[in-house]
Amino acid sequence: MSGTMNKLTVFLATALLWTGAIPLHADEAASRHFTLKVLPLLKAKCFACHGDDPAKIKGDLNMLTREGLLKGGEYSQKVLVPGKAEESDLYIAVTWKNSDLEMPPKENDRLMPGQIEIVKAWINAGAPWPSEAEQKKHREAEWSIATTEDGVIIPTSGGLADEWTYRRYKPEEVWAFQPVKKPGVNKGMGTKESDSKQPTKNSSVPIPLSPSPIDAFVNAKLAKAGHQPAPPADPRTLIRRATFDLLGLPPKPEEIAAFEAAWKKDSAKAWSDLIDRLLASPHYGERQAQHWFDVTRYADTGGMANDFERSNMWRYRDWVIRAFNDDKPYDRFVMEQIAGDQLADRAALERLG
Repeated sequence: MSGTMNKLTVFLATALLWTGAIPLHADEAASRHFTLKVLPLLKAKCFACHGDDPAKIKGDLNMLTREGLLKGGEYSQKVLVPGKAEESDLYIAVTWKNSDLEMPPKENDRLMPGQIEIVKAWINAGAPWPSEAEQKKHREAEWSIATTEDGVIIPTSGGLADEWTYRRYKPEEVWAFQPVKKPGVNKGMGTKESDSKQPTKNSSVPIPLSPSPIDAFVNAKLAKAGHQPAPPADPRTLIRRATFDLLGLPPKPEEIAAFEAAWKKDSAKAWSDLIDRLLASPHYGERQAQHWFDVTRYADTGGMANDFERSNMWRYRDWVIRAFNDDKPYDRFVMEQIAGDQLADRAALERLG
């Protein structure tokens, strides 16, 4: 009798295992595959309609657990057939091969071929669904490695979810990982060192000579598009442009008159002296700091409903203005803002910024 009972126990356990009534044992590779590949897909593509909101589960299909998938929903009880992807409506739905069963339903949300293969491999492996503890172990191991075949983790201050904080990017898709290139200024691009009076291969419009390599690239693009640069500006226009750009203020009438007089004597010296004067003005730092504050979202108050005062923000404001007026090197300017408290040689005044 005892032997018969033991055989019956083994038979029932085996039957339950194959019918999917209990989770299949997940080996290390399959467990990792589910945690790092399958579960993020389900969260991104399925859970919003099938589990995140218990009161609004579409089709009565709860996909938050393996048991929910095995149970099925209103339209199918064969959503998940462990070991048989081709018979699983979950796999059939994401392939979009059946016009009556296409999930996710929006074209823009369709799974890519590689993502479909991820789902297929998981189901054919028995659709393992490891415990929370197992998942945590795999995630922490993955996140501890900066670079893998799936990409690189970019350190950030953190996202709304771990999936965003530790998401990976292909190095070739991240601008910060691209090598710095110094393009050469080729002949025909509009510099005084080139024979730029000749038309380019792409246009019959000659490129005018320019004293600046920067203008050379602009002129080359203009010529390619069949356009001519605007004619040289008169002295009054030049001083207005320069003063507004560098100080954010209009030039005074007497400054315009003095510049026009100097221009008649020596235009190159007049322009150089004007730029030097504007860069030496304390208003230069104020104007340029405005652009930087737009990037860093500077404000003296907290905004929103409370709009509380940030009593010491002026210290950072003044530090940025001084940095521009003192012509602080850009790399140092950025470094002090990112890691100022870690710099051994920082001055007491800099720490206030």
